[in-house]
Amino acid sequence: MSMTVDERKESAEVWVKAAKGKVKIILHVGANNIRDSQELARHGSSIGVDATASLCPSFFKPANEEIVTECISEIAGATPDLPFFYYSIDFLTGINVDPSKILQRAKDRVPNLVGVKHTSKEVRKVYNSSLVDPSRFQVLMGTEAEFLPYFSLGIDFPVTLPYMGTLFYKLKKAYDSGDKNTALKIQTRMFELDAIRGKYGAGIEVAKAMFDIISGIDVGPVRLPISKLTKDDYNLLKHDLMAFGSVN
Repeated sequence: MSMTVDERKESAEVWVKAAKGKVKIILHVGANNIRDSQELARHGSSIGVDATASLCPSFFKPANEEIVTECISEIAGATPDLPFFYYSIDFLTGINVDPSKILQRAKDRVPNLVGVKHTSKEVRKVYNSSLVDPSRFQVLMGTEAEFLPYFSLGIDFPVTLPYMGTLFYKLKKAYDSGDKNTALKIQTRMFELDAIRGKYGAGIEVAKAMFDIISGIDVGPVRLPISKLTKDDYNLLKHDLMAFGSVN
């Protein structure tokens, strides 16, 4: 959201090129201007992304589920041949609506709507969304520290931070095999890793620093109004992650 439209187009092109058709690309096109979202979606379609996703404009917020449905209808309608996910992340956008009601409203009005990415601590909203036309809609969960509770509700499609990937894979494998004790131990490790991030503010700047430390890959700086970690905090974070041990 801190990038210009042109920068986002360039980034999308690089991702599609790197994926080489082996990895599915769901392109986020959310912006504070619906026209920008439509432009990004059309560009994404032209370069071969597999789907688009979008949150709603949030400086001037939609007041209810009906207006959210109108917004996503306009955005998804820009690329009617591409699958579209509504992105609900209420604690960042301040758009506190019920995604299940949006799915209900949109199912006959947004033909290419295929589901919702739900990043929220409100498990009931996620579960209610999974009950709306489950043969059509996919609910993607985006709250890393709550995977095991979601599994118990039959929701098992994650969107997670890269450094959580192996832990998630092991958690899902243990859960599916019926090894609940191992699954609980891994979930506890994920809670601990999430708590380290929270200790330093839990923001994007912390997530980027953690990925840098864990993977050795520099994913670039943040931009104002987000500020990077101080050198002291970065070193303290690194110490905590070394004490945590391997994420593999």
